[in-house]
Amino acid sequence: MRTVDRNAPATTTEDDALSRRSRILAAAADIFAQQGFDGTSLGTVANAANVKKSLVQYHFKSKENLWQESIHWVWKQRDHALPKYLLKLPSADSNDNSQMVRDLCRQILTFTFDQPQWVKLMFQEASKPGPRLDWMVDTFFKKDFSDGKAMIEVAQQQGLLPHVNAMDLLHILSGALIYLVNVAPISERVLGEKPNSTQYIDRHINTLMHLLQNAR
Repeated sequence: MRTVDRNAPATTTEDDALSRRSRILAAAADIFAQQGFDGTSLGTVANAANVKKSLVQYHFKSKENLWQESIHWVWKQRDHALPKYLLKLPSADSNDNSQMVRDLCRQILTFTFDQPQWVKLMFQEASKPGPRLDWMVDTFFKKDFSDGKAMIEVAQQQGLLPHVNAMDLLHILSGALIYLVNVAPISERVLGEKPNSTQYIDRHINTLMHLLQNAR
């Protein structure tokens, strides 16, 4: 992405305006994910996006509006990017159905290491329940839960996962994957290994699959 001169004239093309707006949203998503809503200011976002604060205020009428738009931006990036990772899944081997679940978990984990903002934003708001969390629940999480539960149920019908409560299993699988991303800096310092390495991810997924296979 080309660098935008924060001192450029106010008159810009439509492409320039979209580029600057995207830069602001990307910067806002990173800062909201790291510092939370209360710890983020429009000035901080402007500096990170290399634009003037007045330009942020031009595109977004308030910090609340910027936060909502940045969440929309992150979820849109997730929904567009995740299928790219899932397309890497090999055809299922009829002699080892667990390989499909193993590969799916690996791709989701790899994606989350590459794009951690959605997880961090989710936990930022979950740690302080309020109107912003309610908005995220209505706008994103209800659908995410429904889609995840449906995916678990399909896998159960195909004999890929144990026949237990689908929502409980969704929480267990999500926790096993997302926790690894959240504590990666701690794990790396304690264990001296990089949790986002192929070797570490494969070992983690193999352990998870061993538990699921024994449950089945």
